[in-house]
Amino acid sequence: MEKLQLIWSGETELPAGWELQPHTHDFFHLAYVRSGNLVFRAGGVDYHLSEGSLILIPPFVVHGIPQDTHNLCIQYEIFFRIQNPELNCFFENQKVFVLHGAPHLENLFSYIYMTYSSSDPLQSSSVSSFLWTILFSFLTDQPSSENSSEGYVDSSRYSLLVQNIIRYVEKNYDVKYDLTSLACALGFNKNYLCTVFRRETGITISEYFNYHRIRKVLIFLQYTGYNKEVPIHELAHQCGFADSSYFNRVFKKLTGMTPIEFINALSRESDGPEWSSFKKYYIEYLDMKRYPIQESLQYMRGLKAAAEINEK
Repeated sequence: MEKLQLIWSGETELPAGWELQPHTHDFFHLAYVRSGNLVFRAGGVDYHLSEGSLILIPPFVVHGIPQDTHNLCIQYEIFFRIQNPELNCFFENQKVFVLHGAPHLENLFSYIYMTYSSSDPLQSSSVSSFLWTILFSFLTDQPSSENSSEGYVDSSRYSLLVQNIIRYVEKNYDVKYDLTSLACALGFNKNYLCTVFRRETGITISEYFNYHRIRKVLIFLQYTGYNKEVPIHELAHQCGFADSSYFNRVFKKLTGMTPIEFINALSRESDGPEWSSFKKYYIEYLDMKRYPIQESLQYMRGLKAAAEINEK
């Protein structure tokens, strides 16, 4: 079993209305709620925890407990570092892990709390093993991340690994696609990542990068008012497309139109006081509820049909 560096473990009591100011640190923070309810605000997201819930906060993620968001709460806490580079890279690159309804893990937390500072080698080995059991429970038990619908797609039907790939793309869409970096970040073989992602989504990881980037371009176009102050190819560059010709090809493949045709469709004035059918579809697409990847691609491809209807 790979070695872990235990920094501290304790049982803490949080009085009702008590506040933990936002802060960050360079180690993992793991908490298990023994009794009560509370809200952990981590990375700008509120995670509602109750008895039997646990949360894993990676290093350098700002977190705290807002005032008046909990009753009397008792929890176990563990601070630690992972000394295996690949596994550390995997857990560190996640936003936040949350697992609900896990009372079976309370005894492991209790044992770690009672013996983590022991000098007995056997107990130290047990503490490390129990902590790994807790960490891998986040993966094997399919935790509720409270964010299974990602920024632009509903990922709830996919495996945790594919959800993590989607999150990685959302975080790194504006840099050059590098499968090696992705594999390192998630701690899996490159070929395995590609196989699993394509099997579950029907497209390659590279194709999903392009979808996410084009979606970003469409959003920027909405907020720039469809004018020429920010050229569309400059927007494309900001969204990760280094080559204009490649951007043109990808844009047409996914929307059915060239970037210029798209801009022209947005610029046309409708005959009546309401939006044109194309603008209406475009706004609805950007504001739509999240769908799995294939359905999201279909909505994007529908932009051309909406533009053609508007021309008639």
